[in-house]
Amino acid sequence: MHEWLGQFKQLLRKEIEALPRAMAQDEVIRNKIICLLARELEARGLIAVPAWKPPRSTRGRVDLVAVKPETDPPELAAAFGVEALVELEKVKAMEWVEAELKVVVTFSRNAEKVRASRFFLTEGLVHLDIFGPD
Repeated sequence: MHEWLGQFKQLLRKEIEALPRAMAQDEVIRNKIICLLARELEARGLIAVPAWKPPRSTRGRVDLVAVKPETDPPELAAAFGVEALVELEKVKAMEWVEAELKVVVTFSRNAEKVRASRFFLTEGLVHLDIFGPD
């Protein structure tokens, strides 16, 4: 499923760069990415569920999950965490999710900080660095 991420990265970069500079705050960019991801997942026939965590869970929320339609209990095709840099809290939230694809999306233009924050990545997580090398 994740071969599309490379092409989608280009679209995300283009959409972020199109934001007016005065409005391109981290939280705006983060939510823009989540919206674009949701739209892409729905176009692929999945159900996009933002800010999800299991009921009565004490763990952190996952920014976006993609649910396979007509599965009961719901089966997750993908899970996404989106932040400017890789954050430990986001990685820990992604660890407990059972999904075929787990993606941590970063959007900082500071390549050195992104590289340093990759320290928190664990096995099984795909890192999509929007402004990183292709």
